[in-house]
Amino acid sequence: MPPETQRCALTLPGSDRRATPGAVTSTDTARLTFLREAVRGIGTTLDLKRQAGQLAGLAVPGFADFASVHLCDQVVASEDDLAPQGLQGAVVMHRVAAVHHEDLDCREELRPGKTFVYTTGTAMARFLAEIEPVLIPHVGDEVLQQLPAELDSPAARLVLKGSSVLLVHLVAHGGALGFLVFGRKPDRSAFVAADLTACEEVAERAAVALHNARIHSDEATASAVLQRSLLPTPPPRLPGVEIAYRYHPSSHTTQVGGDWFDVIPLPGHRVGLVIGDVAGHGLHAAVVMGQLRTAVRTLATLDLPPGRLLAQLDAFAQHLGHTQLATCLYCVYDPTTGRSALASAGHLPPVLVGPDGSNDLLKVPVGAPIGVGSVTFDTLELLTDPGSLLLLCTDGLVETRGQDIEEALHALGRRLTAQHSSLEDTCEALMRRQHPEGHHDDITVLMARLNGIPCDSPRK
Repeated sequence: MPPETQRCALTLPGSDRRATPGAVTSTDTARLTFLREAVRGIGTTLDLKRQAGQLAGLAVPGFADFASVHLCDQVVASEDDLAPQGLQGAVVMHRVAAVHHEDLDCREELRPGKTFVYTTGTAMARFLAEIEPVLIPHVGDEVLQQLPAELDSPAARLVLKGSSVLLVHLVAHGGALGFLVFGRKPDRSAFVAADLTACEEVAERAAVALHNARIHSDEATASAVLQRSLLPTPPPRLPGVEIAYRYHPSSHTTQVGGDWFDVIPLPGHRVGLVIGDVAGHGLHAAVVMGQLRTAVRTLATLDLPPGRLLAQLDAFAQHLGHTQLATCLYCVYDPTTGRSALASAGHLPPVLVGPDGSNDLLKVPVGAPIGVGSVTFDTLELLTDPGSLLLLCTDGLVETRGQDIEEALHALGRRLTAQHSSLEDTCEALMRRQHPEGHHDDITVLMARLNGIPCDSPRK
């Protein structure tokens, strides 16, 4: 709305910001209820769109008949379905949330997801630049004639004509994020100065919450990009070993965790299989994960046995200056002999399924997690038959409320005995079976079919 309307409207009768003594009216009650619910509800989620939707929903129908949240292009730039580029020097705004009374006409005009481009010099561009609230007790013909071109449509006129409207900026840490719009139909009491004051207080709290949600979204995006860049992409083709893996980030949070895995070619056709889990979620966990994964790859080039490699990794972690712990399981498989050596730093035991359908939970000696310091790690050595299947996973695959993890791993081994056309199909079927509804913590699965390399001499 034009800034001129704001200056004029604030001087109209009934718009004085000073409190007027008198009996408590239904309008006063609606205002106080809105304030109370807003204080209680704002900041309960770190999802930007959900936060905006909750904010608009708190106002309707008690305080207003329609409410919407408009955010600047740069605030929602990470949202793929929004944020088109605007004209040079123009202000691009997105209506990310909108709620209206069920009896209100022109619902299409008030739908969320709409984008507005305000070019320099227009009334809305000046409103956004001046950071001054607007109170229009009554949208009459004079106000309708001043509608910006972007809003000048028959539908917009039908919604706004005769209404009472408030526009309040969302400002956090000195930066403008967008603005809120509240409207009342002509058959309700018009907004007054006290309503504007209440909305400014709500907007101040909401702006901080939306700013935090934006930071959270940026961190989550950075974490996901970092983690995906560090994880292997195509399964490597190695002699005597078939590899399949899956990584699924948590469905309960927008932040990825610190799960990682790797498949490392070693001299003599051997292969190093590693899986780990850094405690926590977010960018810091992803950074620590990347550091540990790189360290494992570097240590693996020294051809260290698994126990010594984990001891060196633990020593490396002491110099990182972080307090986050991590679990890790490292296995070296030699396809020419069929021998494997495994060591664990607090990680889940692997499952081994034999070609005859037998399955075992390998009793790998479990040391303390990486980061504890001054820990030794013992190694389990075993001989596997050609065609055996080794499964390494993080706890997100089997952790279910009320179920013992060891029992869940045993059940997992029994499921792996089912016949599938390929290891990829086996991996995919396992993921669908374990979490059919998709609700889970971070999940990392690394499968290796230990086929071995045939040789003329007997194994020793």
